[in-house]
Parts: sequence; C-alpha cells; structure tokens
Amino acid sequence: MKMKKIESVHMKGFRQFDSLDVYFNDKFNFIAGPNGCGKTSILTAISHCFSTQGHTHSRFSKDVEFWTDIAYNNALFRVGLGPDSFSKLAYRENTVRQWSRPLKIDGRNAVAPTNAPEEIPDFVPLFIGAQRSISYRQIAGLKREDNQEKNKVNYRNQAVKSLYGEWDQDVKQWMVNRYFIIDKDWAKEEAQNWEHLIMMLPSIGPLDSEFQYLRTERELEPIFKLYGKECYLEELSAGFQAILLIIANIFIWVEGTNVEGSRSVKNATGTVLIDELDVHLHPEWQFNIRSGLAAIFPNLQFIVTTHSPHLLSTANPGEVIRMPSSRYLHECKVLRPDVRSFAGWSTDQILSEIMDVKSLDNKLHERLIANALEQVEQSNAKGLQVAIEALKQISHPNDTVIVALTARLATLQAAADD
Repeated sequence: MKMKKIESVHMKGFRQFDSLDVYFNDKFNFIAGPNGCGKTSILTAISHCFSTQGHTHSRFSKDVEFWTDIAYNNALFRVGLGPDSFSKLAYRENTVRQWSRPLKIDGRNAVAPTNAPEEIPDFVPLFIGAQRSISYRQIAGLKREDNQEKNKVNYRNQAVKSLYGEWDQDVKQWMVNRYFIIDKDWAKEEAQNWEHLIMMLPSIGPLDSEFQYLRTERELEPIFKLYGKECYLEELSAGFQAILLIIANIFIWVEGTNVEGSRSVKNATGTVLIDELDVHLHPEWQFNIRSGLAAIFPNLQFIVTTHSPHLLSTANPGEVIRMPSSRYLHECKVLRPDVRSFAGWSTDQILSEIMDVKSLDNKLHERLIANALEQVEQSNAKGLQVAIEALKQISHPNDTVIVALTARLATLQAAADD
C-alpha cells in the first residue's frame, strides 16, 4: 500500500494570511472557526500547490509563496511555488512569470506544480466544493471513461475549479456505467467497489431513513429507497444528494487515478479535501458522517472545513484545527490539531469557544425579556401580563424565565388588589 498524505501547508502573502503554517494528522482534520477566518482559503492554497491553473481565484501579495509538505512512497516532498513566481499580481489577473520551486529543506524534495506529474505522479488529491446538488440529465448509455493518466491531469488542473463548483464528475453517468460493466471479467475491482458502496449506503444516512440503492431500470434511471419509498436520483433531498455526491466522487477518483490492481476503495490511500462537509445535512446526520466516511474509506486522509458543532463533537482527539477570528489572524503563525476531544462539550460551548459566536441568545427572546423586565421595573401588571403572553409564543413550555416572571406578575396583581 502506497503512503500518500498531506503533512502541512505553508502560506505567505496569500489572501488574508501574512504568514501561516497549518499541520495535519493522518486521518481526519476538521478546520473550524468563525466566518471570514480563512477556512476555505487553506483548502484553496493546497489546491494551488498541485495545479498549474486557477490562480485568478486568489489574491496574492508581491512576496507570495505557498507550498504543501507531503509524504509519498516513503519519501518527503514539498510541492508548490516559491518567491518571485508571479510577474503580475492583480485581482483576477495573476500571471505566472516562472514556476519557482518552493524553498528546499534537508530531507525534502522541492517540486513545482509543473514538475508534479513526473516527480510525484500518483499524488493527486481530491477537492470537493460546498456546492453539491444533482440536476436531472438523461443518460444515453454507457460512456467510455478516461484512462488513468488523463484523469490525473484533469484532477490536478481542475483542483481549484473543483473547490469552487466549476468542475465536477458526472455521478449519474458513473452509476449507469457500473450498471453495464460490473458483471464483466475485467471489472472485478469495480464490481467489488460497487458492492461495497451498496452495502455501506444504509449506514451513512439517519437511522430511520432506510437509504439504499435498489436498481437501475431500462430507462437508465438509478432508483433508491428512502424512508420506505422509491425515488429517482434527482428526487433525493438536498442532504442525501450532498452526501451521495461526496461518496460517489471519492469512488470515481479512486478508480480513475489508480492503476489496475490498486483501485479498491477499502485499501486506497490519498487525501480528500471537502469544503463545508456539513452543508445540507440534518444535525442528526452530522453526528454520523465522520464514522460513516471512516467505515467506507478506512485508509484515506480527510481535510474538511465545517461550521457544525455537532460534527466537531464527533471528532477524535487531535482532529480539530481551531482558527482564530479574522481580527486576530495576523497574530497566528502556526496552527496544529487540538490534542483534545470535544465529545463532552455542549453545542453552546463549541459555538462560543471554537466558532467565536458572541451571543447564543435568541435576539427576539432577548428583546421580549427586556420588555418584560421593564414592566416589572414600572410595576405595570397589565404590561407584564402582555409581555409574558408574547414570550410564551416563542419559548419552551418549561422556560424558567417565564416561571419567574409569572410569579412576579402574581405579586404585582396581589399588590394591586390590596
């Protein structure tokens, strides 16, 4: 089994980062923090390291440099661009002057993106963006799939575009292709992968969803079962489409970029980077997605961004990378996975301390309580009664604030009767 993993990424003069190094572990990495702190930018920097295209997606400073340190086939590499690589630096108009290799250190081979296909030929990360939905298209039949070398070129060149939803694989066509080929003698690995996918699908949905693939019919429309009913691929809810796209894209990538004999998803190594893993997923589902991906792809490394406290609570020790808010980003030079687990933290604690949410109170709830307290201050029993009724419309039946205010109302009414 070939070792393929990303160890760290370095960014200088890249987007909002003056200088930042981020280190990753071998399995799951959850990049979390407040909006605007640069979670997606970290994935983008990594995508630039492997691609010769897509530089117009980013803003660079004149001293820009970025590289990714990787482990590959029992050797260490640094792939990316060193200083003085760009001749023109303007928003959406960046132009490469020379493909400068990144700064070399002892024990690590420095590789520019243009040299990656020769020097690290099988290191091809998969980037999956946050835009995940399936629009209907009619499939005419079996479509010839590109060979391994062409697929690797495409995944490298389209890395940045993949992250921003401008290039993706045709999941429906891939499913129809498997319908046609899995019984062929030459497609044993594809057949084994397909069986693995069908067997594992029920485990990645919410517990009562009964999510499973049923069949592909004469019209070449994949049929699924969901909550006891049959539905077409495009009829799946946004959450099921999102997770199916992630899983199917990983299958396509594993089969498309590895040589025959190394295409088993259960044995595949490499790195999958996903922006906003939790997008479209119900909170109950967010609790299951990490374990589901680990079960289907036990040897892959995942680097994902997330806003979900539920997802972070499922992370093992050493899997959460906490980013500071943008106003403190210039003070941060190095980020490493937190050694702790947050399994015992409440949602509110994760939101406030990791996501930097300043107030967890509902704003309408806050205003209504403030109004009720004002009525108490003025000894206005009638006004307090109206305020309590308004609070009851939006609050939990056992809200202790309402209980306390109701007791205060009784006191005011008793005083008025006297």
